[in-house]
Amino acid sequence: MSRSTQDFADRPPWTRPGFIASAVLALIVLVAGAIIAVSTLTDDGTGTTGEAPSASPPSAGSTAPQALPTAVPTTAPSGVRWELVGQNAVPVSASAGPTRISDGTAAGYAHTPEGALIAAAQLSVRAGYSAGRQSWEPTIEQQFEPGDDRDRLLAALRNAGDAPAQAGELSQIAGFSFQSYSPDTAVIGLAFRAPSAGTARYHILSLTLRWRDGDWRMVAPPAGAWTSVNRVTTDLVGVVEWGAQ
Repeated sequence: MSRSTQDFADRPPWTRPGFIASAVLALIVLVAGAIIAVSTLTDDGTGTTGEAPSASPPSAGSTAPQALPTAVPTTAPSGVRWELVGQNAVPVSASAGPTRISDGTAAGYAHTPEGALIAAAQLSVRAGYSAGRQSWEPTIEQQFEPGDDRDRLLAALRNAGDAPAQAGELSQIAGFSFQSYSPDTAVIGLAFRAPSAGTARYHILSLTLRWRDGDWRMVAPPAGAWTSVNRVTTDLVGVVEWGAQ
């Protein structure tokens, strides 16, 4: 017996060349079989299509989230009635709000451009001095975004004393124009007709509202002064006419 033959005879069987070749061949066969099995079975192991399973249909009663409306109104919203807050007329809409009116405040507006418009009208009038402290104080405290500007607005009104407006002295809502709108922020130019003996004059307040905690909130004007967001004009060019008749 040759030395080389003796060496192979003395080695364990799994180190012999023949054994190794047989093992490699068996491994190749097993791997190939596994690949074929995986590629021909569906997820439940019963089919042979080889295609990815389709998405399951929505369960009964489920609804996909809907995009919020962003198209701003270009005509006066329909279905609006006007109610007095002090001597000012404010809009109320069954579809756009407010849904809760109590203790001098009005809340619960639709998350839509029309909801933001109604909120701008309601909150700006109710935050005005002429609405009375029972209205402007809770409105500004609860429905304006917190900050230094809001605090200054409150302080100015608290220091103003009491001087009720006389009939016919107050400006009334006359129209609106959307300067920008997103579901998070609305900037609306709200036009008021100022009482005068001659040519009609208007002032337009640029009002910013933000959607917070499920409702529209007003942003107080810089330094708490409405004059900082006001411009005076003699006409309503570019403004949608809207107001109590």
